[in-house]
Amino acid sequence: MMSQTHSLIALALLSKREQPRRNWIVFAGSVIPDAFIYVAWMWLTFIAKVPQQKIWDEIYFDAPMQLAASFFNSVPIYAGLALIGYFQRTKVWGTLLMVFALAALLHIAFDFPVHNHDAYAHFWPLTDWRFISPFSYYEREHHAGIVSLIEMVIALGCIFVLWRRFPKLWVRVVLSVLALLYLALQILPRVLGG
Repeated sequence: MMSQTHSLIALALLSKREQPRRNWIVFAGSVIPDAFIYVAWMWLTFIAKVPQQKIWDEIYFDAPMQLAASFFNSVPIYAGLALIGYFQRTKVWGTLLMVFALAALLHIAFDFPVHNHDAYAHFWPLTDWRFISPFSYYEREHHAGIVSLIEMVIALGCIFVLWRRFPKLWVRVVLSVLALLYLALQILPRVLGG
């Protein structure tokens, strides 16, 4: 799934009105599993000047990147953090740690069924096993068209929930733009024949 969809899901399920600190922590938890990819991509692209094909065909699958992917997408790590937060939930930091970890776990749960050859070792460090899904969120040969349609429906549902929860104008503007982008990602390829 696209990173913004993970954020919409986590915010729809875990955010609360009038709790901005919690909501920002939920957002952070929803993007942390992908954070290493963005940081590595920026460094490799803009500082190391590595060609995109080499990044995605070689470097991404090298041991250091796969170790980072395993760490940032580890169910045991986030489950442990969620448990610590749960047992300390009477303290503000405990609740924030718990929702951070739960948002990351939601990200992982929704990624699990839509990664094929690029599947993560979600149960690292306990095992390096990877679930190779027959579905992919971006590979056409693995039903990306169907997956992206389902993703759009989920995203629009989350946008609806968040629209009702947060009446502030700036939030609704951002949600409206996201909704239009999801629709465009479905409509434009069909219109343009892609």
